[in-house]
Amino acid sequence: MLKKSLRLCYCAVILMPAVLAQTGRAEVFVQRTPDSGLQPRLIQGAEGSVHLIYFKKRLNRPAAREGNLYYRPYLHDQNRFGASVRVSSQAFNLQTIAISRAAMDIDDSGRLHVFWYVAEAAQYFYARSNLERTGFESQRPLASEFREGVDAGGDVAAKGSSVAVVWGAGALSREYERTMIARFSTDGGISFGEELRISDQQLGACACCSMAIDFLNPDSLAVAYRSAVDGIGRHMQVLTVAGILGQTQSWQYRSVDVLQEWDATFCPLSTNDIAFDEAAQPWLVFETMGRIVDMGLREPERPSLVGEPFTETRQKNPSVAFNHRGERLIAWGESVSHSRGGRLNMRDFDAYGEVTAYRLAEKVQIADFSFPAVAALPDGNFLVLH
Repeated sequence: MLKKSLRLCYCAVILMPAVLAQTGRAEVFVQRTPDSGLQPRLIQGAEGSVHLIYFKKRLNRPAAREGNLYYRPYLHDQNRFGASVRVSSQAFNLQTIAISRAAMDIDDSGRLHVFWYVAEAAQYFYARSNLERTGFESQRPLASEFREGVDAGGDVAAKGSSVAVVWGAGALSREYERTMIARFSTDGGISFGEELRISDQQLGACACCSMAIDFLNPDSLAVAYRSAVDGIGRHMQVLTVAGILGQTQSWQYRSVDVLQEWDATFCPLSTNDIAFDEAAQPWLVFETMGRIVDMGLREPERPSLVGEPFTETRQKNPSVAFNHRGERLIAWGESVSHSRGGRLNMRDFDAYGEVTAYRLAEKVQIADFSFPAVAALPDGNFLVLH
């Protein structure tokens, strides 16, 4: 229940009291994931609906790792999540690092589409819900031709009757040749086309970094992933794939800003997230050299650093959401390791992109093996799960 949540306290710095009275400020509710769940993902649907998937262990023991994915709707009028619905048909072992997390999206009809990686099977599975979201079809494997070197989570996006799933594949020892692989459905996930290479092989692809995708329209997909140019150029690449509904696709890369560049001989184990603002413009949050960066995917928006860390430690695993007033909340973890979730940090921005000053009422530790997830509620407030 939200009444048991930790709230963020805000303090105005510039705005006059009359303006505050007129516009108000969004509250931020911070909660533990229901069912002692791990690795939550929140998405926003039509008319402000909020939907959650998470991993729940079958046994309530620290060393236990086997479990399933579950879905819960958020019941805004009751300030709580609804009953859980099992997503995965078969139990699998939780991957203890964030890059292997599951992904979910909702289409225009209200049907949910879930995509996840199972390491022991070296496979990506897909399941979709019924229209009422009270049950899921049996999971289906979607990787066949391109399964070599799969080592991190993929992503799923849905728009109209179009559904896309994307993952990275290729020899782990030759990251500089790896590529992004996609399959597209034009019938709402009933069937998927062949596996396609959709990225420039000369850019490579980081072997253990996840990516984020979303539809710009039913015929055009944005793909944000980390490259591996010459094995070290782990830059954040933004690729647009057009012509999804036709027989041929076209590809276009956005130029790489200095805040997207990251030269590293090691794998960053990074994640990123995409959300749309109130004007239906896409925004991306990601990590570069241990700092969280955000940028609009439409020109002329340029990348910018989100906020300072509590201490000089690495910021990781960002999540972003917009409310209907254009306010933006970004949350992430700090002092994160393979098994430790780290400390929660976040920044709130008003509709003009200005940071709202605030302080956390107390230190919030993200659950081990987990990370934060953010969504805007129908009333304009924000919910953060960890």
